[in-house]
Amino acid sequence: MQMMDLVPDLRPVILAARQMRDERNTLARFLPNVAVQAITYRLGRRQRVDQTVPVRAFDAPATPIKRPGVVDVRGELPAVTPIVDLTETDLNIEFILAQQLAGQQVDWSPWVNAAAGLVSLATDNTYELMRGQALSTGEVTLTAEDGTEHGVDFEVPAENKITVDTPWSTDPTAVFTDLAAAHEVFVDSSGADAGLALTTGKVYRTMLNALAVKYPNAPVGANELNAYLANQNLPSVTTYDRSLRDEAGNRTRIYPEGTLTFLPSGDAIGRTELGVTQEAVQQVQNRVLAAQEAPGMTIITLGQDNPVQRAVKGASVGLPVIQDNEDIVILSGLIA
Repeated sequence: MQMMDLVPDLRPVILAARQMRDERNTLARFLPNVAVQAITYRLGRRQRVDQTVPVRAFDAPATPIKRPGVVDVRGELPAVTPIVDLTETDLNIEFILAQQLAGQQVDWSPWVNAAAGLVSLATDNTYELMRGQALSTGEVTLTAEDGTEHGVDFEVPAENKITVDTPWSTDPTAVFTDLAAAHEVFVDSSGADAGLALTTGKVYRTMLNALAVKYPNAPVGANELNAYLANQNLPSVTTYDRSLRDEAGNRTRIYPEGTLTFLPSGDAIGRTELGVTQEAVQQVQNRVLAAQEAPGMTIITLGQDNPVQRAVKGASVGLPVIQDNEDIVILSGLIA
């Protein structure tokens, strides 16, 4: 199929589709979408200025300090390109046939808008799945259409990835000891306390059970757990249990069970970089988009007449990128 203008102006459709999000996809708070004029991601990780200098005596020279460098890591942004096909069978509906038989211009807007919404949500879900991998492993594994897997490692320090000795679900007495030890790793790595702990509902309920074991004669609920964590200088817990279906219909958790991630109080530890596609370049050349609007998902409409088919494609290249890799500590193996 070739590009075909099914609606007079695709720009409003494109801009609206870029803003469409599934409200259940909340991991973007940690890796928010950012448009970049590129087809590659760049970490550009800046080393922290955490050093001090000795007190200088009067008339003594100033103390030289080290200049923080920049770790420049680049890679290609993978393509995420869902398409909604409108086949000849789909198009043989009374409304369209009546317009065609009357010699009228068919108004494709309802179909284009609906299909643009579908590809937009599929794209958002795909990036959310990548965010879940990044936040739970420090890596993203991309599976190509032929089944080949490609890994992107954001170099989270090995000591920041902790597998507990005993699953919390079998030994609740280990819960708060493991939490405190992992939080100390976060403080040593980040230089500050964690702002929150991201985990699943099952792990959260395991933590409630551990508190009940610790204080068998006291009431235990969300308030009591929050109070205990605050008293131990540990962050509050945020749960995330969203799952998605793949092409085969299998449901997969975005953030895996049995995992807990300490994250900073500022939320974002990187960004989801959305680059420029060839489809966007074409839309700029066709004066549908301005050059500065090229980055991000782009909607194009396609068609052919033998057989009669129409389609709406959402084209994007993008990847969640962890930049502050010292601001994350991952606990795994919490549920047996």
